Order: sequence, then C-alpha cells, then structure tokens
Amino acid sequence: MTTTTDELSLEAYASLVEPNDAEVSELVRGQVVREPRPGARHGRIQVQIARWLGNWIVEHAGGEVLAESGFILSEEPPTVRGPDVTVLLGPRREPAVGGWIRGSPDIAVEVLSPSDTSSGIQQKVLDYLEAGGARVWVVDPQADTVTVYRADGSAALLRGTDTLRDEALLPGFALPLSQLFE
Repeated sequence: MTTTTDELSLEAYASLVEPNDAEVSELVRGQVVREPRPGARHGRIQVQIARWLGNWIVEHAGGEVLAESGFILSEEPPTVRGPDVTVLLGPRREPAVGGWIRGSPDIAVEVLSPSDTSSGIQQKVLDYLEAGGARVWVVDPQADTVTVYRADGSAALLRGTDTLRDEALLPGFALPLSQLFE
C-alpha cells in the first residue's frame, strides 16, 4: 500500500489520472492511498455477494447494488472510499463531485485482500459507520468468515455453516456462507 504526502481536495482527487491499472486508490483524509488490484478469488466472492444482494433488491424493489463505486464519506478532511460492493436502500442518490455519491452506503462490503491490514480495515469500518452507514460486512476469503459491524457498535462473526442474514435491513435475505466460499 502506498500513500501520497500532499493533501488533496475532493476536486483535485477527482482530476487525478491513475498511474497504472495494477492499483486502485482511495482518498483518505486528504491522502491518496493505493493498493494492488485484487486477485481472482476476491473478484468471484465480490460477484457472488453482488448477485445475491441484487436478486434481493429485484425481489423487494428497494434500492440498488453497486460495485467498486466511490462514496464521499467526509469533506473535511476529504475522504472517498470505494467498497467492493454496496447496498443503497430507498431512492437513488445522485452523484456529486467526481461522480461519487455523498454519504455512506447503507451496507458497505469489504472483501479482504492480502495487502489489507487489521488497522486499515478497522479504519474503513469506522469511516463508513461514522458517515451514517448502517452495516459493514468484512469478508475474509482466507478464513472463510464474514464479520458484520453495526452502527450501534455491535458485531457478529459468521463462519462455516452460518447464513448471512439481516432482517432489520434486508428482510428475507439469506446467503449461506457455504455457497459464498465454495
């Protein structure tokens, strides 16, 4: 993971040209943070989650699912995060600066990559929740687990034969982890 030293505004970050396709970036407290592009297993899990969530959205007509989309979580200091998958419940939100959506998604899904650190992931979780997100799902492909963080500060670790559910936000949604990590 690499970080720039000059603090950037949202507008300056929006005008940046990525130096290469091997990295993805986020703006974290005015600093550009670059990480290696994730591998194939990461992508498969990301697509599975998006498919299950997308099917739920179609059946319940209540929002949209996005992948790799930017969210302006803070303007001061400027922070733009791009979760692997997101759920937006309710009416469509219109893009702002850089084509990003203001505010946190209702559910942000982060699929861990080898370059992720524990403190880095915890900061992402806090950023989403402090910006108004209701849930953050952290998916660990190495441990075959999902940790669900809630805005009230509680968390739940799911593994093995558990099923990912959230009756409060996604009534009727059920994703067996055995199918996610097959």
